[in-house]
Amino acid sequence: MESSLPRAGQSRAEGRATVDAQNWKLLKYFNFYRLAIALAASGIALSVGKFSPFGEAHPGLFLSTSVVYAIISLTAAFSIHWQKPDYDSQAALLSFADVTLLTIVMHASGGLTSGMGLMLVVAIAGTSLMLGKRLTIFYASLATIAVLLEHSWSWLTGVDAAETEMLQGFPQVGLFGVGLYATAFFGYLLATRLRATEELAQRRGVDVANLTQLNELVIQRMQSGVVICDAQGNIRLINQSAQKYLGIHNETEKKSPLNEISPELAIQLFQWLGNSAVNRGRKVFTSRVGYSLLPRFISLGDDKNAVKLIFLEDMSILKQQAQQLKMAALARLTASIAHEIRNPLGALTNAAQLLGETMDTENDEEKRLVKIIDEQSKRMNVIVQNVTQLSRRDRINPIRLELEPWLQDFLRQYGDTVSVAHEAFVMQGIQGLSACVDPDQLYQVISNLCQNALRHSPPFTGTPLIKFQGSRDGEDRPVLDVIDWGAGINPDIVDNIFDPFFTTTPKGTGLGLYIARELCEGNGAALNYHPGEGGVGSRFRITFLRAEDCAELGTL
Repeated sequence: MESSLPRAGQSRAEGRATVDAQNWKLLKYFNFYRLAIALAASGIALSVGKFSPFGEAHPGLFLSTSVVYAIISLTAAFSIHWQKPDYDSQAALLSFADVTLLTIVMHASGGLTSGMGLMLVVAIAGTSLMLGKRLTIFYASLATIAVLLEHSWSWLTGVDAAETEMLQGFPQVGLFGVGLYATAFFGYLLATRLRATEELAQRRGVDVANLTQLNELVIQRMQSGVVICDAQGNIRLINQSAQKYLGIHNETEKKSPLNEISPELAIQLFQWLGNSAVNRGRKVFTSRVGYSLLPRFISLGDDKNAVKLIFLEDMSILKQQAQQLKMAALARLTASIAHEIRNPLGALTNAAQLLGETMDTENDEEKRLVKIIDEQSKRMNVIVQNVTQLSRRDRINPIRLELEPWLQDFLRQYGDTVSVAHEAFVMQGIQGLSACVDPDQLYQVISNLCQNALRHSPPFTGTPLIKFQGSRDGEDRPVLDVIDWGAGINPDIVDNIFDPFFTTTPKGTGLGLYIARELCEGNGAALNYHPGEGGVGSRFRITFLRAEDCAELGTL
């Protein structure tokens, strides 16, 4: 499952799109209010009776203004739906229409005393929510000027010369203007706070979304299997590793109950939920696809119905890591021992060589003793070299290795090295097999097995001496058998052949098979001995890690 975190630029763009959508929605809803006012005023103007104070002073002007207001509102409904022209232009034009037409409606109804000025207050409040600070102040000022002109209109046009009455109304007009500015100020302040809160909530939402995706990405990429389920065993979330370990291959299985996918795991979960100390022990179980898994259970809460977290550890990976730790410690120890032995051993070899050059050539006993010293020194040197190899066992570089071409190249090089005809080796069933292993270390393992097989086989006379046979075991892991038809191994000593320094030949070091097994275990593989078919010869079986597990094989 691929997952990616939203980029900062992407988040800002999404944020602007969300704000624009909310602005259009606010403009749309306020236009509904505008349309309701306009249609109500038009209905009142067209009705037979009069509804004081609507249109009481100038009925004709009230009717025409209401109709124009309704037409503008209906037109705005379509333009807002299509979002053309842009938001700022529409909001500014509609606010101008509100101030102008509502002032005329108020004038037609008898002026400020009619109470129609409250609609101007609502219009300015809506403007403060939809437009910026400057335009909000501009329309508050425009509405105040419009109310002053409306109040002075009769005097300015000479229709009514009641100057004293007009002057007495100015305090009310002034207070109304102050109310318009206060409405604009507090409306804009409220809109600013709302926008800031909305922006903060949006940033928090983006952060939560990022964190959620990050958590999911981390869980999906974990090498350990992770299963999240409820107390009834219903799976809520499962990562890629757990899907592989439990053999889940489609989306339907991801939603299946745990007892249908892995009854053994479900039993351990319910035992763990039983709060019994006896039942809280972890047990290794084998999944339906052959993985040996060790579960670990965690409750995400104190409630019994809280979500449960299950970690699944592949035992082959755990064993491989433990083996690497053991080999790292063993490497440091053997390197120190080999270093301490190498120096005195070199001195003994040089002393034996000098003694051989200076002794009496006719003294057979002295010559025999010098020869013993020389041969045993060489044997010790071989042991030191073999032990030194252990100091490099902890540094492995496993790769996905196709066995057939690798074996062909190995047999070509090895046959030339030991001067054995290539026809002495035969391969069967290797096609298509791939494994996770360090090719250099595998070279040493196969070389050692071939060397032992040739040592116990008759001379080559045209019949193959060693057979490489490939197969897969019950857990679908690749298997390579190295088979010979030599003397075989005495059943009495089979249990000891992998012990260090155990040998059946006088000149052997007893480290070959031991190092071969250590190399295999360091690569997460296994090396075992099986008797040959019919009790003839020997079969050494290497069971590798799956090639797809190579990404999980870490080096310590």
